[in-house]
Amino acid sequence: MNFGYLLFVKHNDEIDYAKLAYALALSIKHTQREGYDRVALVIDDKSQVDQFHSPWVFDEVIEWNGPEGWDGRSYMDKLTPWDYTVCLDVDMLFLRDYSHWIEYFVKNSELYVANKSYTYRGELVANDYYRKTFTANDLPNLYSFFTFFKKDSDLAREFFTLGRRIIDKPQEFANVFLSKLKPKVVGTDEAFALSAKILDITDEIAYDLEFPRVVHLKPMVQNWAWPANLVSDHVGFYLNKQAELKIGNFQQHDIVHYVEKDQITIELLSILEHLVWKK
Repeated sequence: MNFGYLLFVKHNDEIDYAKLAYALALSIKHTQREGYDRVALVIDDKSQVDQFHSPWVFDEVIEWNGPEGWDGRSYMDKLTPWDYTVCLDVDMLFLRDYSHWIEYFVKNSELYVANKSYTYRGELVANDYYRKTFTANDLPNLYSFFTFFKKDSDLAREFFTLGRRIIDKPQEFANVFLSKLKPKVVGTDEAFALSAKILDITDEIAYDLEFPRVVHLKPMVQNWAWPANLVSDHVGFYLNKQAELKIGNFQQHDIVHYVEKDQITIELLSILEHLVWKK
């Protein structure tokens, strides 16, 4: 089976997204079984990879600039080198082996988009603070941060093709389909949700599963009794030498979407590097 993860990075003057992708790739190499641990990186400048001690954690590095203002993940079906792919946001960490779930997707799905997220305490996120557009316009609650697809699937091809059209002409689609509450930006989540709704395939691509369990560290969905600008203002983020992560007093066992980019420190990278080197 030819399976791998796919990450997208574009240069940013303020945030080193390549470093975030490197941390995620290290965490995948550390936790996943052989054959389920391959990572492809799509990046607009290959030289960014040279800064890392272990650039080999990227099994494939694909240089691609994309169109102006591109959201690269909408091109995942065009750029993946794998027959079966999970495309991820780069600001995530893997904490245990999920290979058995990949086996499930390969056997049972042509396309699957995550439709749940969780607080760091393991509670299902029900708050739509960041998703008012979804609620107002009755969009399926899709999260593009974990998207599985089969490369030669007609279903996936149709879905991504429409998603690209929506991102390319956001106002045209927003005026027609998001008129009840238009977002400031039609991002990948909105484009994928709208694509699923227009094609009437939500039940096929976002059915109810216990996986993926992604802890989403956006501050206003943590079920706190007070407003918050940053999760780190209220709870700590602690990775020990075995790459076991605690957020506050809660041990994490799932994929963590940490959102605050400065969580990826030199110390954290060093811990992951040494574990991967020993493997």
